[in-house]
Amino acid sequence: MRKIHIATLGACACLLAACSNPTEQTRTVDSRPSFSVANAPAFSTFYVDGVYVGKANDFIGRAVRVEPGKHVVRVNSEDGKLLHEETVFVSGAVNREIVLPGAIQ
Repeated sequence: MRKIHIATLGACACLLAACSNPTEQTRTVDSRPSFSVANAPAFSTFYVDGVYVGKANDFIGRAVRVEPGKHVVRVNSEDGKLLHEETVFVSGAVNREIVLPGAIQ
């Protein structure tokens, strides 16, 4: 008799586990514009609107998202000297590649 109760409890547990509530997933697409860098020297730094974003080499093939509008992008050398600066207007889901002078395309 005891074996029947254990089997019944096991079957009930399996049925309850199968009856879970449905789940819902929501995915958001980030359609903001972005910047990436081409041909940045080693250890150069990348700034957008005067805010340090990171090492410029980290943004070769990778982008930083920004709000649509006008932005000043700047790349400085390792010792802080200005290598490149430009004012850029971006909108939509576009990636704007910042090409430093002397970059081979």
